Amino acid sequence: MKASAGLVAGSLLVSGVLAVWGTGGPVSGQPGDALWHHRNLGKAFYENPTTHQQAVDEFKKALDLAPASARERINYGLALVRAGKTADGVAQLLRAQRQDPAIPHTWFNLGIAFKKASEYDKAVAQFEQMVRLVPDEPISHFNLGYLYKLTGKPADAMREFERASALDANFAAPRYQLVGSYRDADRTADAQRELQLFQDIKRRQAGAAVPEDIDWSVYAEILDTLDPSNAKDDAPPAALRFSSKVLPGKFTTAHGGLIVLDADADGRPDLLAWSEDTIGLFRNGETRLDDAVPRDLKGIRSIAAGDYNNDGLPDLCIVTDSGPILYENTGGTFRKSNVALPGGDFVKALWIDYDHDYDADLLLMGAQQKLLRNNGRAGFSDQTADFPFVPDRALDAVVFQLMDNTSGRDVAVTYADRSGIVYRDLLAGKFRADPIEGLSAGSRSLVAHDIDHDGTVDLIVASASGPVVLLNRNGRFESGVVQGFNPANVATMAVADFENRGVADLIADGVVERNQGMGHFGSPQTTLLANAAALVTADFDNDGRLDAAAIGADGSLRLLRNVTTTANKSIRVTLAGVKNSKLAPEAQVEVKIGARYQKKTYAGVPLVFGVRDANTIDTVRITWPNGLIQNEMKQPVGRAIMYKEAPRLSGSCPMIFTWNGRGFQFITDVLGVAPLGASSGDGTYFPVDHDEYVQIPGEALEPKDGSYEVRITEELREVSYLDQVQLIALDHPARIDLVTNDKFKSPPFPEFRLFGSEKRVYPVRARDGQGHDVRPALMARDRRYPDSFKRDYAGVADLHVLDLDFGRAAPDNHAALILNGWVDWADGSTFLGASQESPRGLILPSLQVRDDAGNWATVIEDMGIPAGKPKTIAVDLTGAFLSTSREVRIVTNLCVYWDEIFLIENAETPPHAMTRLDATAAELRYRGFSTPTIHPERKQPESFDYARVMPLSMWNPTPGQYTKYGDVTPLVMTLDDRLVIMGSGDELRLRFPASSLPALAPGWRRDFLLLVDGWAKDADANTAFSQSVELLPFHGMSAYPYSPQEHFPDDAEHRDYRERYNTRPALRLLRPLHGKIRCTVRCSVGL
Repeated sequence: MKASAGLVAGSLLVSGVLAVWGTGGPVSGQPGDALWHHRNLGKAFYENPTTHQQAVDEFKKALDLAPASARERINYGLALVRAGKTADGVAQLLRAQRQDPAIPHTWFNLGIAFKKASEYDKAVAQFEQMVRLVPDEPISHFNLGYLYKLTGKPADAMREFERASALDANFAAPRYQLVGSYRDADRTADAQRELQLFQDIKRRQAGAAVPEDIDWSVYAEILDTLDPSNAKDDAPPAALRFSSKVLPGKFTTAHGGLIVLDADADGRPDLLAWSEDTIGLFRNGETRLDDAVPRDLKGIRSIAAGDYNNDGLPDLCIVTDSGPILYENTGGTFRKSNVALPGGDFVKALWIDYDHDYDADLLLMGAQQKLLRNNGRAGFSDQTADFPFVPDRALDAVVFQLMDNTSGRDVAVTYADRSGIVYRDLLAGKFRADPIEGLSAGSRSLVAHDIDHDGTVDLIVASASGPVVLLNRNGRFESGVVQGFNPANVATMAVADFENRGVADLIADGVVERNQGMGHFGSPQTTLLANAAALVTADFDNDGRLDAAAIGADGSLRLLRNVTTTANKSIRVTLAGVKNSKLAPEAQVEVKIGARYQKKTYAGVPLVFGVRDANTIDTVRITWPNGLIQNEMKQPVGRAIMYKEAPRLSGSCPMIFTWNGRGFQFITDVLGVAPLGASSGDGTYFPVDHDEYVQIPGEALEPKDGSYEVRITEELREVSYLDQVQLIALDHPARIDLVTNDKFKSPPFPEFRLFGSEKRVYPVRARDGQGHDVRPALMARDRRYPDSFKRDYAGVADLHVLDLDFGRAAPDNHAALILNGWVDWADGSTFLGASQESPRGLILPSLQVRDDAGNWATVIEDMGIPAGKPKTIAVDLTGAFLSTSREVRIVTNLCVYWDEIFLIENAETPPHAMTRLDATAAELRYRGFSTPTIHPERKQPESFDYARVMPLSMWNPTPGQYTKYGDVTPLVMTLDDRLVIMGSGDELRLRFPASSLPALAPGWRRDFLLLVDGWAKDADANTAFSQSVELLPFHGMSAYPYSPQEHFPDDAEHRDYRERYNTRPALRLLRPLHGKIRCTVRCSVGL
C-alpha cells in the first residue's frame, strides 16, 4: 500500500466545477463571526416572503463589514430587488458586475430585471454573456431565445429554444415555444412532435415534474456558496488510536458480514455479525447475546435489518442459500416469523418503502431479483412485475436519494456483467432504470454518503480498479479512482469521521484515507484492521466518537474502540417517527454551523456529527421520509438528542375565516369533498365532487365598512384550485336550524338541499363497540366524542361501531339523522396501505338498522362523513327503517369523531329565502400560516388562530405556476375553469356587499352559506401529480387524473387566462441548508 492517495477524475480537476466568488482574488482564512452572522440572517430573511426588508438590512450590514466583496454587494442587490426596490438593486448588481464580471449571478438577475422592464436589448446582452459563462444552464438559454423572439430574431430564438430543450428534457417552456417556431418555419411534423412532448411533460407525475419558473435558476438565489476549504481542517491531523478487543466467535470471511442496529430500542447501537453458519448479536458492540438470534441456520449469505411491522424494533431478513427468512424482533430477541417469503437465489435484501405507504417493503437482489410489497397483516405480495429490473446478476445495492430535496427513494445496484443501475423513484410505486456508467461491472461494497459535503448523496464502491468515488452532480455522477490501493485487496468500503472534524474519511479494507475536501483523499493513512473482510462504524460506547467493528482475514471479530485524543466535539442525533415509520428510515439529517455543512441518512441508530470546536449548532434540519421538514435551531453540542417527529396537520383543504366584528374567526375547512387525485387504494383514485356549501352562523359574519369579509387561506401542503366563490344569505324562521346535504361520500354526490330541525330527538341510548354508554357525549356540541376505538396516528382505526336507539321516534318512517362531527383524515398513502392489508381497505361509514328478525341490516352503504373539520351533515332515513325498531348502527374504520347526533322527524325542505352575493373584490396575496393547535393524540380537531401568523411551514409549496398575486375578482365570479391557483401560505381575501340584502322578516334570522367550487390536491406521494401544479382540473373531466384524450380547455379565452394570470412560480419558503452553486467557469474565491 502506498503512503498517500488522491482522487483522480479529469472533470473534477477543472477549476470552478464547484466554486465561490468574492472580491476578485483569493482570501485566506475563515470569515469573521459577525460577517457570517449577517449573511445567515440575511439569507433567512430573504427566503421569508414577509421579511424582505430585514434581508436588505442584514445584507447591508454584511457589505459594510466587507465593502470590497462582490459577494456581499450581489446579495445586497438581490435583496433590494426582492424587496421591491428594483432600481436600487439593479444599480448594486451593475456595480458588482463591473467589479467581477466572472460571477454569473449578476448577468442572470440583470437579464431578468431588464426583461421585466421591457429593456430587451439590455436583457439580450446580459443573457448572451450568461450563456458564455454557464453554457449548460437551460433557463438562461430559454430566456435568451424568448428575448430573440421579442426582438425579431426567429432563427436565433429557435436555436436557443432547442438548446434549452436539449439541456433539460423535462423543461416544458422551450417545447411550447418550439411549437410556434416550427409552425412559423413550416416544419409541421416538428411542431406536432414538440406539442406532444410538451403535453407529455405536463402530464408527467411526481419526480419527473419540474416547476416551470422561467425567471429562476440557482443563480437567482442568494450567493451562499460552499467553500472547499470548509471541508479541510487547518489543525494538524490527530493520530488515530483504537483499542482492539476480540469478541467471542469465529466468522468465516466468504460470506461474513456486519450490520449496526438498535436491537433493544435503548438508543445505543448494537452489532450483528454473521458467516455461513453463525450469527452473533453483541449488545452495544461488545456483549454477546447467544439466545437472542437463531443458532441453527445454515447457508447464510447476508442479513438486513428493517422494521416490517412498525413496532419500533428492527426485524431481520436473513438471506440464505434457499432464500430469505423473516425473523421478528420480540424485544431484543429474534424469533422466526410466520410471514413467509418466497425462495430464490439472492445475495442481498434491501428494506425500502417503495410505494410510500409508511411500511417497509423488500427488494431481493441476486441471480434473481424480486420486489415484495408489505401488505401489513396480510403478509408480503410479489410485485416484481411492477419494477423495471434489468436482467443480470445483482451483487450489491443501496437505497439513497439521487436528487436533493425530493421525496424519492432511489436504488443504486451493481451487477456482475454490466454497469450499474440507478432505479429512479417516480413516486406512486413507479420506478425508472437509468445506467450509471461509472459503476463498473463486478463492483461491490456500495456505500451512499455525501462525501464532498455539497448536499447531494455520492456513491463509493470497490471496483476491480480499486476504490471509486462517484460524486453526485445534480443527478449525474463524476467518477474517480482513489489511488494508492492494491486493487486485488479492496473488498470492503465504509466512511467515518473518527476525529469529529465534520468530514467523512474513506475506509477501504480497514485502511483509513483522510478526506482532504472536495472528495480528495490522501495521507495520513491509518490501518484499523488489515484486509478486513467486513467493517462497520458506530458510537458503541456512547462517548461521542465513532468506533469500529471488523471481521479479520482470520475470521476473528474485533471491536475497535476509538480512543483518539482530540478536542473536537460532536452531537448524536436519534429520530422517532410518529406519522412516519417509527424508526424513520431514510430520513435526511443536515447540520449547519456557519459555513460548514453535513448531511447524513438515518438508519435507526444514532448519527454522530463531528462539529470541531463549535459550542452551538446553527441548525439541525430533519427531512422526514414523507418530505416534511423540521428545523431545530441553536442546538447544543456534546450530547445525544432525540428528535421526535413534530405533530402534523391532517387533511388537504383550504381554511375559511370570517370577520365577526372583533376579528377573523376560524369557521372550518373547505373542499374536503374534492380531494383531487387522492389515492383510494391500490392504483385507484377517489372520484371527486367539486362544490361545497359551507355553513356560517350569522353571528360569525358581521359587516365591516359595508362589506362581509371572508378569508380563504392555504395552510397545508397542497394546491387549491378555486373557480367560483359566492356568499349566500340564508334567511329562515329563527325557531328552525338549517342543515345542508353537503358531505363527503362516493357517487352519486349529494345534491344541494336543506333540512330543518325544529324539534330534535336525541337517542335514548347510545353505546360504542365496547358497550360503553356514550349518550352524554352526543347530546350537545361540546367537543366530547365517543373516542374509545383503537386507532393509529395515521388516521386508521379498528373497525368500530356506534349504536344509537331513538326509542319510538319517526313512527311514519319519515326522518333524517343529523350528525355534527369531524374526521381525522388518513392521507392517500395510508389509504393505499390499508387497501394492501385488506381488500376492503378503509371503510366509509355505513348505516345499519334492525330488521323484523332483530338482525342488523345495512340500508345505506355509504352514509357520508363531515368533509374534514367540524361540520354538520344530514342522512335522509325516509323509508330506511325495516321494522318498528328505531335503532341505528354506524360502522367504519375511519377516525370519525361524532359530537352531536339527533333525529328529526320531517325530512322536507324547511321555509327559507336565499340571496346570492358575488364578490365585489377578490385579492390573492401571500400571508403565511395561521398558528395551529394540534391535539397530541389527534382526538380533537385542529384549530387555527388567524391573528398569530407564522411566516414558514414544514414544507415548500408544490412546484409549478400559480396565479399571480393581486386582483383575481374576474376569476371567482362564474364557473368557467379560470381557476385561482393557490399554494401553501397564500390567502384569498374576499369582500361581499352587505347593503344589497333584503330586510329580515319578523321572527326570522340570517345565517350564511359560502359556496366554493373547486378542488384541492395534496402533496402525498400517492396522490396523482402530487409534485406539480399540473395537471389542471376542469369541470368537463371524466376523472382525475384524466386520460390523454382529455385536456384542460385550450381555447383563446383559457390561453389568455393562463398567460395573464398563471405567471407566479412556486415560492421557495425553505431553502437547502447548503448553498451549492455549480459553475463551469473559473471564478475567484472570496469570503
